[in-house]
Amino acid sequence: MDLEKLVEIIKAVAVEQKYKVTNGNKKFQIYIDKYNSAAFEVFISTPGYIQIHQWEGGDTEATGKYGRGVYSLRNYSDVVHFCSIMISSAAIRARRRS
Repeated sequence: MDLEKLVEIIKAVAVEQKYKVTNGNKKFQIYIDKYNSAAFEVFISTPGYIQIHQWEGGDTEATGKYGRGVYSLRNYSDVVHFCSIMISSAAIRARRRS
């Protein structure tokens, strides 16, 4: 399985959904708003899968952090499911514009 291709799919969907995507191919962040938890850290793990961590809020963006891994993407279907989560998170997140 080509993990780099799967990462490209994740990044493309993130950009389409208006997430900000940080630089990096093996580890990067995608977020709309860290304070309201529409934020994920993505990295290719050594055993051959993509691990996703979700933002755990603090009192401000500066005091928050990413938590433990919540998703382990091992195939194309997993990536499609995660992209669906990103799309839904963008659509229903707190403080979105009308």
